[in-house]
Amino acid sequence: MAILPNEMGRPSGRLPPIDLKRWYPDPDSDLAVQIMVTRIPTMTDLRDLHWKLFWVVKMEENGGVQHIYRRFLEVVQEIGYNHLTNWGAITQVETQNSQRTKPRKAITVMSLPQRQELERIAAGVRVEEPNGEWNCQDWIITVLQKAEQAGLVTNNEWTAAVAWARKGGEE
Repeated sequence: MAILPNEMGRPSGRLPPIDLKRWYPDPDSDLAVQIMVTRIPTMTDLRDLHWKLFWVVKMEENGGVQHIYRRFLEVVQEIGYNHLTNWGAITQVETQNSQRTKPRKAITVMSLPQRQELERIAAGVRVEEPNGEWNCQDWIITVLQKAEQAGLVTNNEWTAAVAWARKGGEE
């Protein structure tokens, strides 16, 4: 399969998503790295489900609303482009009210240096040209395979998580 010309699929002139890492840094503690499956009601093919890796960096309540700050590793489709984009790790927030049912499964627990290495691995996994076969799921699998090679996860840990995600996040 062919890699996109700029390797990460970042559209020229397009700004990256807002990253809240400056205000909500990744803590120096052990955290569960998880896989999340996002379901879109109109999609029935399990290959169309969106997968991403994440860990929770902070949870806080403000005005009676819970805010969850997560660090995500994923490739996304930018509006107006027929390919995926790897922007690197990004910290984003969800409020209790905005959360939809998104199945998630813990893969393993990692220290801060291990998560930073996982981020470096993900930042180096290039994006392939659209061909109707390669998608975000393949990208996640590649990241997890490289993480295994780096000693960050075991084969059993990541393959169990992928098997779960391939069933649409169903137990």
